[in-house]
Amino acid sequence: MKKLLLMTAGLLLCMAASAQKSTQTYQFDKPLYGAAYYAEYTPTDRLDEDIRLMKEAGLTVVRVGESTWSLFEPQDGQFEFAWMDRIIDALHKAGIKVILGTPTYSIPSWMAAQHPEMLSQTWDGGQSHYGIRQNMDIMNPTYRKYCERIIRKMMEHYAQHPAIIGYQVDNELEARRIDNQDYFEGFRDYIKHEFNNDLDALNRRWGLNYWGMNINRWEDFYDRKGVTNPSYKIWWERWNRKVTADFLN
Repeated sequence: MKKLLLMTAGLLLCMAASAQKSTQTYQFDKPLYGAAYYAEYTPTDRLDEDIRLMKEAGLTVVRVGESTWSLFEPQDGQFEFAWMDRIIDALHKAGIKVILGTPTYSIPSWMAAQHPEMLSQTWDGGQSHYGIRQNMDIMNPTYRKYCERIIRKMMEHYAQHPAIIGYQVDNELEARRIDNQDYFEGFRDYIKHEFNNDLDALNRRWGLNYWGMNINRWEDFYDRKGVTNPSYKIWWERWNRKVTADFLN
């Protein structure tokens, strides 16, 4: 079965085949009707009853898995899939198709404890802590290493499951005021490349002589905190979009 690649929820992005020839697309014979389903949230086991109600309501597809990294990997390098196997197998038996989400927008507690440097610092002076989703620096190389590992483990386990017709990559992804050192250095390198290493052109095009905000050495390039220059802010937003797209890719 050809599989559909669905990017992040809330964004209208391209759909592409992820199996067999890259030019093929998944062919739907009728519209699908469904919702997100979080069996892991319920205080009691009601999977069979939920599926009965889905069938009664005419649902033909559900999205699962995007908030479940801590269940798939409860400890570093310990992977557990049986709990989700039961859900997907039951949905498949009922004839309900599945979109499986990759869980990279909600890191496990052990990861935050072992690698506090991956939690995001923000340009408005804040510091993210564990206990909320999307609290990480998405450019952090350690975070990206763990993302690749969990996704590869999930795909090794689920890619051939007949119920799964597509994947959602991450969830509601954006760069949420990130200003960690690696993120800022990435922005500086990005600007340096975009302006061909020409600080005179940068100062002129950004109007940095206003209020004496001109930059005369790349080492003196200042970070996002406190910036009022609108050109800097616009290019910072461009950088945020680039980081987000690069992360999804």
